[in-house]
Amino acid sequence: MTMKTAKGHDRLSEMVDRQPTDIVLQNGRNSLVYLIHGITGTPVEMRYLARGLARRGGDVYATTLPGHCTSLRNLVRTNEQQWCDHIAAQLTYARARYEHVYVAGLSAGSLLSLEASTLVPVDGVGVMSPTFFYDGWNTPWSHAILPMALKLVPESLQHLLFHLDGPPYGVKDTMIQAHIRASYNPRGVFHEWVNLWWEGHESGAAGNGTEPPSAASKGYPLFPLRTLTEIDRLMKRVKKNLANVSAPTVILQASDDDMTGPRNAQFVHDEIASLRKQIVLLDDCYHVITVDRQRQAVVNHLAEFFQLNTHARHGSEEQRQNEPVAR
Repeated sequence: MTMKTAKGHDRLSEMVDRQPTDIVLQNGRNSLVYLIHGITGTPVEMRYLARGLARRGGDVYATTLPGHCTSLRNLVRTNEQQWCDHIAAQLTYARARYEHVYVAGLSAGSLLSLEASTLVPVDGVGVMSPTFFYDGWNTPWSHAILPMALKLVPESLQHLLFHLDGPPYGVKDTMIQAHIRASYNPRGVFHEWVNLWWEGHESGAAGNGTEPPSAASKGYPLFPLRTLTEIDRLMKRVKKNLANVSAPTVILQASDDDMTGPRNAQFVHDEIASLRKQIVLLDDCYHVITVDRQRQAVVNHLAEFFQLNTHARHGSEEQRQNEPVAR
């Protein structure tokens, strides 16, 4: 297994709209798992999952959604249609180069994976912590007034209002919580927000302790109302289209999800048309299941459902059969 760079002559080197922050792992198999991080997140939250799936026999591509891994200003300039178009273009590219293609997403990324499966033929869908209803035990009070805010605040001003992510940050592991808390320092958060409305503002000088956290590694600590508007549109779009999802689908969710409870998993299961579908509830983690205490269980369940080990064995047999025979 190797990590390819953009200079590598491989099937993914010319991926549509490939970004430096994308995670690409290849081992020469005929199956690809395409991973989608959550909105305001980064491909880093898929790194453990990507490596685990690659070890089980699949090539892996973890994309960077438009507007992510740069600045909040870039994020609020993107919309759900751009996210969907980006994924559809990359999956179309992959579909032409792999025998088996699977798509899996986290949180709002799981909604994008469901939508993508109706646009590009895929062999399976992984839905992790689906986000249709904010009914987790730590849902902030601000979500109760979100529908009203979306209607009353003009879109031109929605970037000025935001929800600030707070403990436990979607993870049960206390060490990871502490790491996230340290990266989201108040000064950094303030500068992120100022950058949204002050076009000429520059973040604090290097070394003065006021730099915002790295968007490429930690994601954004703020959820601008403008972005929540786009997530709301995505939810409505995917809800209407769930009956068109027919690919085999596995739904993984924490039974104690702090943001979106198991009702979300059941909703997806009941609404999609897939003949092969399964719910897996995890009992020792919160919303961000790809980095939390049961991340290895997530790897195992996806690899088993996508039958990556089987594809790996078949690939090895085909490679042996195609090898030249000494005479």
